[in-house]
Amino acid sequence: MRPSFVRPVIRPIVAFAALNCGLGGAAYALTPPAGWVSVDANTWRDQSGACVLREQGFAQEFAPMGSQQDALSMGNKLQRALAKQGMTKISIQPVSQQSDWSVLAAYTYAQSGVNYQIVQLYLSQGGKLHTLSGSNTEGEASACVNLMRNFIKGK
Repeated sequence: MRPSFVRPVIRPIVAFAALNCGLGGAAYALTPPAGWVSVDANTWRDQSGACVLREQGFAQEFAPMGSQQDALSMGNKLQRALAKQGMTKISIQPVSQQSDWSVLAAYTYAQSGVNYQIVQLYLSQGGKLHTLSGSNTEGEASACVNLMRNFIKGK
């Protein structure tokens, strides 16, 4: 079964936005990796359909974070919010984005008996919450998984 991207990604973001805390990061306008296919204006999948990327902007105010410590603090809040929503295998990592910081979250989300691995970069774009997210079924062995994760990290 291929990822059903909308439910696994949007639900955690909405709950986190309610924390009303700032996130840092460089401005993004997603240009997906070569060969990825557009699903809609802000969603792409690899040619096999095993991996999905999504970019989202929100109206929620989020100030950029200026230090690794700020990103760690935000990551801890995000981790608690995701755990409350039933996400498992949660890991949080601060990521340097030019002169600001962002938070990279990776976790497992279960939907209809299928586990999805989600990776999301939470950052500030123009003082607003902005996310880059990737999804694949747990255990997916396609090359797109590492490509997608590195792409989201900015590598």
